[in-house]
Amino acid sequence: MRKWLPLSALVLVTACAPNYTLPPTATPDAVRPGGEIVIAKDWWKAFDDPVLQRLIDDAFAVSPTLEQAVARVNAAEARLGISRSQQLPTVNANLNASRQQLSTETNPQSPGSFSIYQGNLSAFWELDLWGRVRNEVAASRADLIGAESGREAVRLTLASRVAQTYFQIRALDAQLETTRLTVSSRENSYRLREKRFVGGMTSELDLRQAESELTSARAQIPDILTAISSSEGALAELVGTSPKDLFATGAPRGKSIDAIPVPPAVPEALPSDLLGRRPDIREAEEGLRATQARVAAAQAAWFPKIGLTGAFGGESLAFGDLFKGPARAWSYAGSLTMPLFNSGLTAAQVELASANERNAAANYRAVVIRAFSDVRIAIVSKQQALYRASAREQTVSALRRQVRLANLRYDNGYSNYLDVLDAERALFSAELALADARRQHLSAAVDLYRALGGGWTAPER
Repeated sequence: MRKWLPLSALVLVTACAPNYTLPPTATPDAVRPGGEIVIAKDWWKAFDDPVLQRLIDDAFAVSPTLEQAVARVNAAEARLGISRSQQLPTVNANLNASRQQLSTETNPQSPGSFSIYQGNLSAFWELDLWGRVRNEVAASRADLIGAESGREAVRLTLASRVAQTYFQIRALDAQLETTRLTVSSRENSYRLREKRFVGGMTSELDLRQAESELTSARAQIPDILTAISSSEGALAELVGTSPKDLFATGAPRGKSIDAIPVPPAVPEALPSDLLGRRPDIREAEEGLRATQARVAAAQAAWFPKIGLTGAFGGESLAFGDLFKGPARAWSYAGSLTMPLFNSGLTAAQVELASANERNAAANYRAVVIRAFSDVRIAIVSKQQALYRASAREQTVSALRRQVRLANLRYDNGYSNYLDVLDAERALFSAELALADARRQHLSAAVDLYRALGGGWTAPER
């Protein structure tokens, strides 16, 4: 019989241990044998624009979303402290004083009124044989790690939004500059056509075509200025720009869109270690671990709750005698409480915890799938953005030469003015598209950084 006692005790102690398991996930192979993607935590510095760096720092300092995430971490730390406090005995100091007058009718020997003074230290300790407290502590620790991961996910998203909004503004600035240069060029062209028309050297058709192209270019400016104002407002919300500064100076500017370097490409394959890189994946994983621990804690309610209580102090009729030897009093006791009937409360609590676990498991799978999908999309988008920007640059280069040749042919009488207008119109559109292609290339790099976790390192458990 004795040889079964240790085994029985072990079964009882581990009966409510959490079952820490993650849903099976088929991840892609590594980038290459022994290969590893290394991304700096402050990845935005790779764009080498001090203004962008300052804007992201400002966003971290004032963002209410990030402030909420930090508050959630602080709350999780407090909950962990509350859970840990249950692992040790609680000790209270008590000091009571009372004055009494007993009835002489029922207590003829009563001395009349008298005082009673009591003082003691009392303690209580729950013996955590079934792991209820341990599992609550484990759940709170998982909540804390998850909150820390969530905070980093917010930082990553915030930095990405600031960078992409900034690139949008710089691309619009480039388009505005291109449009104004085009307007200036077409104004010169219109004046030249007007002089030739007055001198009888060209037809009114050429003059009106030049006028149409001029007014068309001018009409682009209000749309671009409106888009810039909208983007500056969005950036101001992210970085906490004061209304006074926003109206006075707008958003700060650094390098032009064509001067901002695109960071070096990361390996173009899905990394197998992505599960440890993305803060949102770690947040979902810790959420699942917390629910699994709470299932075990809820199951512990089926077993008896064993507690130890004790008190040591004194009781006397005079305060000066309270801590003397004759007044000394002490007590200790053990208690065992086991639910026999609670209208299905314990079963419902276990079912609730189990349902939360299933929900957390489904959420973990969804986050993992979305994470790898994000990386795949980001890699393809960055590849195509590079090809697009390169093609746009070649197109602009070819059209500039075409415009020059078209003007030479027109001036020498080898072609009509329509050829010049077609070439100039195509060049204008291509230059606007080039600025946007450069923005898309930079934004695609930001998306890839974000998809790969932005250089975040998972904390140790």
